Amino acid sequence: MLRKKRNRQRGQAIVELALLFPFFLLIIVGGLIDFGFAFYNALTLQQLANDTAQWAAENHIKLDSDIKNYIGSKKPGWWQGVFHDPAIARVTLITGGTVIKIGIKYESPAYTPFYQTMLSATSGAPSIGLSALASYKEPEHVITRL
Repeated sequence: MLRKKRNRQRGQAIVELALLFPFFLLIIVGGLIDFGFAFYNALTLQQLANDTAQWAAENHIKLDSDIKNYIGSKKPGWWQGVFHDPAIARVTLITGGTVIKIGIKYESPAYTPFYQTMLSATSGAPSIGLSALASYKEPEHVITRL
C-alpha cells in the first residue's frame, strides 16, 4: 500500500512538471531574447554616441542640428523603440581646447508578453531604457602628410 502511494506521488510530480515546464522554458527563453536584444542595442547605442562625438569633434561641427541629423542618418533602421533627442554639450577646458559631449537615449522594446507586462508594472513602459555618453576633444592642430 505504501509503495502504491509513492508511485502515485511520483506520477503526480511528473505530470506537474510536464504542465509547468513549458511556462518556465518560455520565461527563460523570452528573457534571453529580450535582454539579449537590449544588450545588443546598448552596444549599438554606445557605438553611435562614440562615432557621432568623434565625427563632430574632428570636423569642428558647431550646429546641434547637424549633429542630430548625423545621428538620425546613422541610427539603425530596424529600431522601433522611442529614440530621444540627443543631449549635446560643449565644454571649454581650462587647459585649452573644447570637448564635445553627446548623450543619447533609446527605449529598447521587450518582445515577449511576460517581460512586457513585468516591465510595464515596474517602470511604466514595456521597454528597457538605455543611455550612452561619449566625449571627444576637438583637435587643435591637424597634421597631414603629403
